[in-house]
Amino acid sequence: MKNTRSLVVSISSVKDIDKIKENTKYINIDITNPDHDVIDYFLKNGENYLYSEIVEETKGYIYVSHQEFFEAESIISSIYANMPNNLNKLEMSRYLYTQVAKYVFFDINIIPEKNETYSFSLTSKINNLWSSLSSGRITSTSIAKLYYYLCRRLDINITILSDSESKESYNKLTIDNLILNVNLFKDIPYIQTGMETKCFTPYNNDLELDKKIKYTKNKYTDSGIDLALKNIDYTKENCIEDILSKTEKLIKIDNIKSVELSIIYRYIFSKYCPNYNIKINNLYLNNKEKSHFIMLSYNNMHYSYNYKKKSFIKVDDNDILENIKIGKIGLYLNEFIPNIKINLNV
Repeated sequence: MKNTRSLVVSISSVKDIDKIKENTKYINIDITNPDHDVIDYFLKNGENYLYSEIVEETKGYIYVSHQEFFEAESIISSIYANMPNNLNKLEMSRYLYTQVAKYVFFDINIIPEKNETYSFSLTSKINNLWSSLSSGRITSTSIAKLYYYLCRRLDINITILSDSESKESYNKLTIDNLILNVNLFKDIPYIQTGMETKCFTPYNNDLELDKKIKYTKNKYTDSGIDLALKNIDYTKENCIEDILSKTEKLIKIDNIKSVELSIIYRYIFSKYCPNYNIKINNLYLNNKEKSHFIMLSYNNMHYSYNYKKKSFIKVDDNDILENIKIGKIGLYLNEFIPNIKINLNV
């Protein structure tokens, strides 16, 4: 009988590399106490293997290619290379928190309640931290593991926890006598737009710290939004157009994707015009990529961001209906556009 015991090999240190045999195919790398020499070895010599991670003795079962492993490690190397000098562990943990969020996004196409059909293999794959980072797609599990790994490589004490209600993963940092429960998954949109974070308490708006780690030069985007929206006449029928035109450049929408954009505008609307019934819908272009975009509806009018024109444009009811009827535009599940009476999920 062929010996399969060495088909999967767990690697915690360089000496474990000797366990690899001719029939070895799968490599589990311990990221709890990551060894830089191990990573370097497989970057140079590991083309024939597939990779997963070991987190606090729990072995991963989702394996990805050397190419994905290599691409993710290249991104990680660039994050470390751009880190300012002379940071303490709190500052390093904040730097990593604000940096890794710039490389990832939420993909609505992997959410079952939004899609009649979706790729289970892709959804499963992005729970592997290397595949998640190389593709840019994340889940709460993969971003918690990714942040955990980045911190562990700098000897920062961090663990992964799970919320008992939402089941989402988050991290606990222990730095000297300080304990921080942080949730990068929820903070991604705010980081990508240069805003104050929400889930790194009590350092969400420590401006001096964030200037030191080069997250911001002078101020948060929140300040610009406050100033821009301060004098808007919210009694005007078309005030939403003023809000959109004054915020689209401040937010730098070209740098973020649709789910993140919807989260930011829900936040803005809830803060500055909480009594307005503004609906945000998720639609897609019926192309090979199923390109996601959002549409905002208020007071019988609709608005969508045009990435070519770099601005929000007004969208007519008839245009929406026509594009849906001819199959150019589709609507994700459980989405209903105000004033448009049609079964859009068929």
